[in-house]
Amino acid sequence: MKYVIVGNSAAAIGAVEAIRKTDRTGQILILSSEPYHTYSRPLISYLLLGKTTEEKMLYRDRDFYERMHCDFRPNTTVVKLDPEQKQVLLADGSAESYDRVLVATGSSPFVPPMAGLDTVEHKTTFGSLEDAKRLSGMIGSKSRVLIIGAGLIGLKCAEGIADTVKSITVVDLAPRVLSSILDDAASARIKHYLEQHDLRFFLGESVKEFSGNTAILTGGQIEFDCLVLAVGVRANTALVKDAGGAVGRGITVDDHMRTSLPEVYAAGDCTESMDCAEQQIKIMALLPNAYMQGACAGAN
Repeated sequence: MKYVIVGNSAAAIGAVEAIRKTDRTGQILILSSEPYHTYSRPLISYLLLGKTTEEKMLYRDRDFYERMHCDFRPNTTVVKLDPEQKQVLLADGSAESYDRVLVATGSSPFVPPMAGLDTVEHKTTFGSLEDAKRLSGMIGSKSRVLIIGAGLIGLKCAEGIADTVKSITVVDLAPRVLSSILDDAASARIKHYLEQHDLRFFLGESVKEFSGNTAILTGGQIEFDCLVLAVGVRANTALVKDAGGAVGRGITVDDHMRTSLPEVYAAGDCTESMDCAEQQIKIMALLPNAYMQGACAGAN
């Protein structure tokens, strides 16, 4: 058997470990668009904070791929899935065949259209180690940072850089912080705590336009030196969708993590599946869920 895994985060690792419990000799090929060994994405804010190091961020030990007899190829982007020919096409024009393929492509930051965004010189999203390194190179003790988004991603970013920069301003269209997971009372307590640590909030607001280092809001303007876009993420469904597979907000999978395409599985933040607590189909973008979905796909 030749197993091809597109992606290199929690879902991919779960799949590898589950496969190897059953198949000790089958070929496993891991294709990752990033240049890094598998790492824990939730720790990027703690890297900026100085509470961890790149080595401690590793999701598995350095010898993981060797121990699991995997062919790991970083800096390798899959651009097309061809289920009829049972192969994936790579950005360099080459192709890799498979007997089974797992799409574990995760999610990507969502950047809404904003007038004048191209005039902002120092800007980044915040979802990967590369983003954290980019942000670290942009900021200093005199930096005024503007974060668009008061959800988990935006506030994790703020936590990571609060002791490094001069000021942090957070703008969100929602009327409260962490609006997707907290009610009014809990959100108010968190906001009060953060304000005690010198974070400034503009809630129920949006940016009408950027002009260089100025953000023009509906009710005023903000001067800044660095912009972080943390509005949210979207599932990376394109490989399956473009191949004719079923997708909703995420890739549609069954209880075995099979997609609607033959011999094609999917797991992690790129999928939508049954939430047993709420009894509804949804994207469950949490690292433990991604690992368990990957393990389920690998076992099957």
